[in-house]
Amino acid sequence: MKRMQLLWLFASMTAGTRPLIRAKNAATNYPGIQFGGDRKLSITVFSDLHFGEPESARGRHDADFKTINTMKSVLNNEQPNLVVLNGDLTSCEWVAPENANSLVDQIVAPLVERNIPFATTWGNHDASKTCSTRLMSEHMWDMKGTNGKKLSFTTSSVPGEYGQVGTSNYLIPVYSSSDASKLEMLLWFFDSKGGRVYQPNGGDMTVANWVDDKVVSWFRQSSNEFRQQYGRVVPSLAFVHIPVHAARAFQKDGGRTGATEPGLDEELIGHQGDVCDNNDNCNYNGADTPFMKALIETEGLMAVFSGHDHGVDWCMKWSKSLPYNDPTKGNGLNLCFNRHSGYGGYTDWKRGARQIVIEQDKLGKNELETWIRLEDGDVSGHVMLNATYGVDHYPKVDKLKSFVSYLEPKPAAVFAERPSSVAKPKPKSKSTTASQTKLKSTMTTRPDVQKPKTMLTKSKSSIKPTAHPKSLDVKKSSNR
Repeated sequence: MKRMQLLWLFASMTAGTRPLIRAKNAATNYPGIQFGGDRKLSITVFSDLHFGEPESARGRHDADFKTINTMKSVLNNEQPNLVVLNGDLTSCEWVAPENANSLVDQIVAPLVERNIPFATTWGNHDASKTCSTRLMSEHMWDMKGTNGKKLSFTTSSVPGEYGQVGTSNYLIPVYSSSDASKLEMLLWFFDSKGGRVYQPNGGDMTVANWVDDKVVSWFRQSSNEFRQQYGRVVPSLAFVHIPVHAARAFQKDGGRTGATEPGLDEELIGHQGDVCDNNDNCNYNGADTPFMKALIETEGLMAVFSGHDHGVDWCMKWSKSLPYNDPTKGNGLNLCFNRHSGYGGYTDWKRGARQIVIEQDKLGKNELETWIRLEDGDVSGHVMLNATYGVDHYPKVDKLKSFVSYLEPKPAAVFAERPSSVAKPKPKSKSTTASQTKLKSTMTTRPDVQKPKTMLTKSKSSIKPTAHPKSLDVKKSSNR
């Protein structure tokens, strides 16, 4: 691949993004992230914040205020280099069109105050009849920190209508700690869509809930071009709101235990390719098969992080055969769930956020460290995603719930939760491991980059779901 072609590829994927430091090499002279002086990269992942729900929805007092406090607590403890907002930032089915951007302002306020760059994947609740993820992305575009520097990496690199490709499909490059021109890894972001078509004055039209084949083609082509340009495998991570079906197959038949894959496991996993009727009975159509195949066939992809399922927050290694899943066998790819971060949305397990730490010196070993930072400062599910993950044993997590003040009387139908099968243990003391070490990165001003025109580009292509012979189960998923 020629250098000028690579320049165009980078610009189309990341134009307008804000760096921790920018590369100076002619082929990579655009904003990205650089490993810190300690040769580490720290990422905090907030998922399922669900801003904008009225108290009448679930009876919770001051939900958005409590969510902001959770975010602030996590950020103060972790001080990350990058924040990922991994879908369902809002419950936009409750939000009027004129109020969507003000919700975005509230969500990113803790990041703006701390000058923390952020990247967004949109979820099914962000896309509604009254909310457009593309308009909200546009609103994020020029947000600046208190230091006057732009913060948002959120963009769109695949043209097409929302109903086909979604909005948040793009990547962020990560450069060496000691050489700002040396690409070390990539962060991929995908839109799993779902929700509704934006048309405030029109009908209520649903959108398919999987990563589109056109996006999969972009992913494969881009990954191959990086491999050709650099003559080596470039390690990477991926973020997508709705998990792939392999996670549900593993939950059902993969032999998960609370010791080998520690974390909450309090509901049946809802996943891409679920097709549900008006009674919330859902069947799997196999439409995410092309995306799953692309993931496991991408060399160097270490882990995929998802939200959507509020009662699940473990990681799995996809190496064994999974019945009723296509592809049946993975390549050791790690699939991880985030913790439900918001006081909006169903379930009341302690709120928190997933923390990811990648060491530059361990990139070749396909290894990273991750845990859940809880709203009270405690750490849950601290694991090493390495060659022996899934065999190593870890302490089981505490299944404790947040204190939530409800309206009276509490509507029983709304608050029905699966009861915990274990007694509540005493909370553990706060972690004092090296994982709490503050990570620092040099931050420089970036040149303004023209906003990509693909953000609002439309396509006449239609969605064509693929058939699948079997369904694992029938379940309710409308709350996700």
